[in-house]
Amino acid sequence: MEINGLAIKQHREKLGLTQKELADLIGASRETIINYEKGRPIPKSKSEILHKVLASTPQVNEVPTVYNEVQPLQEDFTNKNGNKFIELPNGQYYMLMPLAEFKIQAGFLSSYQDTDFLMDLGQHGILVDKPLQGRYVAFRVNGDSMDDGSNEAITRDSIVSTRELQRHHWLDKLRYRDFPYWVIYTTQSKMPLLKEIVEHNTEEGYITCHSLNDSPEYADFKLHLNDIQALFYVIDVNRSVSKKIHY
Repeated sequence: MEINGLAIKQHREKLGLTQKELADLIGASRETIINYEKGRPIPKSKSEILHKVLASTPQVNEVPTVYNEVQPLQEDFTNKNGNKFIELPNGQYYMLMPLAEFKIQAGFLSSYQDTDFLMDLGQHGILVDKPLQGRYVAFRVNGDSMDDGSNEAITRDSIVSTRELQRHHWLDKLRYRDFPYWVIYTTQSKMPLLKEIVEHNTEEGYITCHSLNDSPEYADFKLHLNDIQALFYVIDVNRSVSKKIHY
């Protein structure tokens, strides 16, 4: 689907959305949608979201249920964690979550349970098949450790959508084969790590972290659970525009 003013208007009307409703879905104002439909330039970040929302047969991100916290809801809903679910005319939902940009990632853990703080952040959205409970946060990727040059690479400036794994679940075997990529906050660093978990030793209480980039400085390492502050498993990757994006 080509994103231009006419296409936006046609697909919006096909979905039965008003300009204001579409604006809410992509985190913009009604005036922004009016300008887009008049042919004004569309930023890459908004173009990607518009692709997902307006595509006639969108690709749904099926989020596997790991800890049985799925709870169907009957209407648009914003939970205490700042996640909003907007029902689309086709029965799917557009889930909005706070986006942690580089500048706030270092102090994110100290404020991320503050609803006002979360609501002041930028928003990132993905399509899901039903509303979900839990704390969902998107992170802007800063670094090249997960960039191996392949189509699976997670490049700098990509956005990873994540769900926090509560600490009481850490004693169980992490389902890292279902969710290989994780955002990890440690006690040694203020900035989060983005790594693939390739091992979880429950007896000794550590995980083994792997980088897709095979440069020597990104060698595998073990991380004890006592040295971890927070774990977020990645449920969706919105790769930077330098990579080809499939819808």
